[in-house]
Amino acid sequence: MATPQEISARIVQVKTYIQDCERRIAKGEPVPLTGLDDNVTEICSDINALPQEDGAALEPELAGLIDVLDKLVATIREFDDSVFEDDTSKTDGV
Repeated sequence: MATPQEISARIVQVKTYIQDCERRIAKGEPVPLTGLDDNVTEICSDINALPQEDGAALEPELAGLIDVLDKLVATIREFDDSVFEDDTSKTDGV
């Protein structure tokens, strides 16, 4: 079983990766997100395996992870919308 410290370190690693992905996506760079869902699922499973008190202590860090995931989703949607707008502007009047 992972310790709270190990889980905390893993959350920091995943958050850092997500923030890097968000910056790269905003620049239009391709980003590999394969395995991200597995990492988040594993973190959640590890937290669930902890005693309740230890798991509760990680709640703020988990909330921070959710925040960066939400920002990533927003950045992806924004990028997708801008790409779609660019594509439709090329066909206007054709």
